[in-house]
Amino acid sequence: MGDDGVAHVVAEGLERTPMPEGVRITRGDTDALRLPSLWRGEGEVWVVDAVRSGQLPGTVVRLQHEALLAAGQAHRHAHALSLPECLRWIALACPEMAHVRYRFWGIEVATVAPGEGLSPTVVAAAARVIREIGTEIERRRPGRC
Repeated sequence: MGDDGVAHVVAEGLERTPMPEGVRITRGDTDALRLPSLWRGEGEVWVVDAVRSGQLPGTVVRLQHEALLAAGQAHRHAHALSLPECLRWIALACPEMAHVRYRFWGIEVATVAPGEGLSPTVVAAAARVIREIGTEIERRRPGRC
């Protein structure tokens, strides 16, 4: 789907990096009903996804837990919930997951139509997000000051 595949590119980049124990990379795709089964037992979940907010392609949007859950989202129908709506639904439908804290990296895309792959600006943004998340994981590694 063109730039819409950016989260998979970020996941692939992070999978090439050795992760400390307790960190895992999963792909949620588009089925929100599948997310709770992927995230059960986690205290913190970091999400990367393509966004279309009207900013320039390649812009990285970062949201902490409160801002992500409070984001107002227009949706067309119950079969097209936004990420914030999905996360609020998970907390209600799976009370054992209500404690999960989220962080979000959204990468503004140029196109979501079938295509040859990511545009150069989105490739560059994906590389920035891979480095940023890798640095944050390294910073949190046990035994680091």
